[in-house]
Amino acid sequence: MKIKLLVLLCAIFSAQLINAQCTEAATDFGNNTNISSYNISGDVSVTLNANNTVTLDLADNFMTAAGPDIRAYFVKSNGLSDAALANSLVANLDALQFGLVGAIGSVNQNGAKSFTISIPSGDDISEYDRVLFYCLQFNQFWDFGKITPFSGATCSLLSVNEKSLSKAVNVFPNPANDYFEVANDSQNELAIAVYDFLGNKVIATEPSRVKKQSFSLANLNSGVYLVQLKSNDQRAVKKLIKR
Repeated sequence: MKIKLLVLLCAIFSAQLINAQCTEAATDFGNNTNISSYNISGDVSVTLNANNTVTLDLADNFMTAAGPDIRAYFVKSNGLSDAALANSLVANLDALQFGLVGAIGSVNQNGAKSFTISIPSGDDISEYDRVLFYCLQFNQFWDFGKITPFSGATCSLLSVNEKSLSKAVNVFPNPANDYFEVANDSQNELAIAVYDFLGNKVIATEPSRVKKQSFSLANLNSGVYLVQLKSNDQRAVKKLIKR
């Protein structure tokens, strides 16, 4: 029974970490003052996922004029004015491409669509603040909308020093002999609990901002243990092997 409970516990922790999301709606479309039919209407949102990806969702009511190669981008405006952004070539912008929104004769530009892309290693997702639509084939600006940038203040995924909990906290050495340490590189309080293979809690701490803590394994048998890390709304589980 304890083994089943431990498996269920791991599944719950993993699901919470994987499914955790933060979503922002894109607003203030209608920035194509030259060709108003290109302007976007309908609901558009961007979701930051816990697995270092970001998702663009276009709702059923999404509409724009037909084009040969309409693509969606996530853009850092980097202080550009709306007019300057509208007149920029997408190749000159700091942008991630979500994908093909519409193309004459192949992909209907209207209606619901969803795109998920990986965030490049080392890229700061909190700097992206525009969703841009652009006809890549003719280098033709379509429209853009604004989002509130993801930040630690609005998104728990970024609340641990702008990094995921799993990346912000290190458990070492692993495998371990008589002790292991937990290094907390975040700015937030961290609670630590260790479970053995049968689901027994063998080590537990209260939330603390201590940067490095050491734990004795001298009285524990060799085998596999699970280290549960909790900080605010984030959780992570790491496997620890005692020799």
